This record gives sequence, structure tokens and C-alpha cells, in this order.
Amino acid sequence: MMQLSIRWKLAGTYFLIILLILAGTNLFLYRTLKLNYLEARKATVLGNANIIATTGKETILKGDRSTYYLARSFGNQMEARVLILDDRGRVMVDSFGETWLENRLLQHDEVQAALKGRAAAGDHVLTDGQWVLYAAVPVTSKVNGAAGVVMLVTELEDVRASLTEIRDRMAAAALSSGFLAVLVSLGLAGLLTRPVNELKRAVERMAQGHLGERVPVRSRDEIGELAAAFNAMSVEVARVDRMRREFLANVSHELKSPLSSIKALAQSLLDGREENVAVYREFLRDIDLEIDRLTRLVNDMLEMTRLEHDDRPLPRSEEDIADLLEHITALFRARAANLGIQLRVAVKRALRWPVNRDLLSLVLVNLLENALRYTPPGGEVTLSAAEYQGAIAITVRDSGSGIPPEELPKIFERFYRVDKARSRETGGTGLGLAIVHRAVRRMGGKIEVTSTPGKGTRFTITLPGL
Repeated sequence: MMQLSIRWKLAGTYFLIILLILAGTNLFLYRTLKLNYLEARKATVLGNANIIATTGKETILKGDRSTYYLARSFGNQMEARVLILDDRGRVMVDSFGETWLENRLLQHDEVQAALKGRAAAGDHVLTDGQWVLYAAVPVTSKVNGAAGVVMLVTELEDVRASLTEIRDRMAAAALSSGFLAVLVSLGLAGLLTRPVNELKRAVERMAQGHLGERVPVRSRDEIGELAAAFNAMSVEVARVDRMRREFLANVSHELKSPLSSIKALAQSLLDGREENVAVYREFLRDIDLEIDRLTRLVNDMLEMTRLEHDDRPLPRSEEDIADLLEHITALFRARAANLGIQLRVAVKRALRWPVNRDLLSLVLVNLLENALRYTPPGGEVTLSAAEYQGAIAITVRDSGSGIPPEELPKIFERFYRVDKARSRETGGTGLGLAIVHRAVRRMGGKIEVTSTPGKGTRFTITLPGL
């Protein structure tokens, strides 16, 4: 099925509207002119009839032969047919002298109005198509009121000819205006559909893989807003695509490292002729460590994916924050003691807050693992919480190596490591802080970090109330 361009639809709509306006305007003007012509002619003819009724009143009331000559004389002067009727509406005199009309009773509305003492005029179309005007005025007497009627019949063919000429000129003007309306409609439709066509072409280019397309914003109306929204979407799509590519590249790299190590260790065992069991144990222990690293990486990737794609409402319940923090630190006390690191909790016992316990636990576990990983023996890691301006602030502070200032804006990116070699040695996947950042946002909060190289780092999580 052939598609009709929106430009032609708009042009057709504009043309139809203009055509209807022109037709309505022309019809109104034509009827107004016709009415004005008729009213002017009625006034003239009624005036003539009144002249006859007034000046010839005595002659008309006599009703003798002189009445005919009066009617014929005025008829010739006024170029009209003059009829003199009696007080019942019966024809007494016809200026044309046609006998078939004598004594005929006329029932026209104009005659009936005149018999009641009112002058009246109206146009009529005869059976032969002739257009005429009837005008009737009463001939009054002091005794009987309306003693008769003077009726003038005049042709309106000159009015018809004038109106026909005006109608033809209006039709010609309407045709010219219609042609101009077509051109204007096409031009306006082209101007209006231009940004839509630009947007269409940009969408087609994006569909072909050319992400990051832009369209010019030419107005501040809905189309301009649509163009601006498309540009914002295009930027976001390009960003997401870039992140996706980077993520795939990083995942490939991160998976390749432990898989290569496992392959190399397994190949060494297969190709070697070592008979010492301790050597085999050492190789298998290394394989086990690489498998653990691979498992952590896969788990972190799954967690990151879940956080990014889970849009369901997050359930929250009021928790004892001190109890929650004590529970989290208890999981790390043995590891901290083995590393020679002091692990402390500083929080008021009465502090309760609506949180998602599982997600907040995930955040604190990742932050504590990170803190212990980068804090040297003899250092200290502190976990604290306090209410502040209608929100709760939970802080994880360590006395470790710190983070250089230029690295701080990047630490929440996926697979970003400040010290890549050391992170792999200590078991880091590069996804921990990215998971923390996404989880905090999922809870409707924010996370801030301050760090001084050589003195330590402090992460502060701020969570709103209900």
C-alpha cells in the first residue's frame, strides 16, 4: 500500500481549510450583495408606487377611464407595469392594457399587506424563469381606510446580470486564490515537515548503527522539544553503547586472565613429568585460586546486571543500625585480626532507620573488603553512622594508602582500578565500587568519597528517610 507523506497530508489539510474559507466568504459576500441590490430596488419601486398612490389618489378613487391613462403614463416613466386594485384586491386597471388580467383577484402577500394598510415588496421567479419584483402600497381614503392598492411589477434581470457578473469574478478570484493556496500550503507543509524529515533520517541512520546522531533544534514548540529529546536520547544511546563495548572488552580481558592461568597450570601438569606430590598440590592450589577469582568476577557481574535492570519498588523496613553494623563488622573481625588491622564501630544504640537490609549489607561488605585490602598492618578501619538533616550518613573510613585526586572521579566506573596489578593480587574484580555506587542509587541515596594519599580514604553513604 502506497504511503502518503505527512507533507501532502498537511498541504491537503491547509488547502481544504483555505478552500472552505474562500467558499464561505464568497457565498456570504454574494448573498450580502444580492440582499443589498434587492433592498435598494425595493426602496426605489416602493417610492415610485407611493408617488402614484399619493399624486393620483383622486383619479384612482374616481375609478374612471382616466385611471388607465394615469397608470400608463407613470408606467412608461418608471419602466414598470402599474396595476390598480380595488379594496378587495381585484385588478381594476393594467397599464399594459391586457384584458385577461382585468377583474382578476390577486392573492399575493404584497397585495394582502397593502390592503391592511402596509406597503410591501418582494421578489418572485415566474414560471418562465423571469425574475420580477412586486411592490404594493395602499391607496387610502378618509372614510374606508384602504380604498385600493397601487401595485408595481418590475423586472430584475438587470440585477441578475450584475450579480452573475460579480459571481463570475468572485469565482475567478477564488480559482486564483485556490492556486495560490496550493503553493502556500505546500510551502508551509514543507517548513513544518522539514524537522520531522530530519528526525526521520537521523533515526534511520541510528538504526543503521550510526549512533550519536544529532538534529538541529529550530523552534521552541513541540517539534523543537521532540528534536531536543531525540538529541538527548542519542547522546544517552551512544554513551550506553560505548559503555557496553567497554564492558564487553573489560569482561573479555578479565575472564581471559584467570582462564589463561588455569590453562597454563593445567597444561604444565599434563606436560610435566614431576612425581613430587607437593608440586602437584601447589599447581592445583593455584588453579583453585584462579577459579575462585573467576567465580567472584562472575558473581559480581551478575550482581551488577541485577542492580542495573531491576526496576521494581525497593522494600524497606526500620532497622537497628547499630545492630546491622555490628553484624557486618563481625564478618570481618577474624580477617582484620590476621592482617593486623583494628576494626571499630561507632554508632548510637538508639539509631533506627528505614533501609533495605540486604542491599545495605552488600554495600558495606564491599566497602569493608576494599578498606581492608588497601590498609597496611597496624592501620585502622572505622564504620560509623549518624542522623543528619533528615537523613542517615554511614561512613567507612580507613587509614590506608589513599587515592590520588585525579583518580577519584573514575573509581565508580566498572573494572576501573587505581592500582591494577595490586588489585588482581589481592583478589579485586574491579566491580566492587561500581556495585556500591549502583546499589546506593537504587536505595535513593548518594555516596561521596574523600581521600588523602598516604593517610586514608573515607566513603560516606547518605540515605533518606521514608
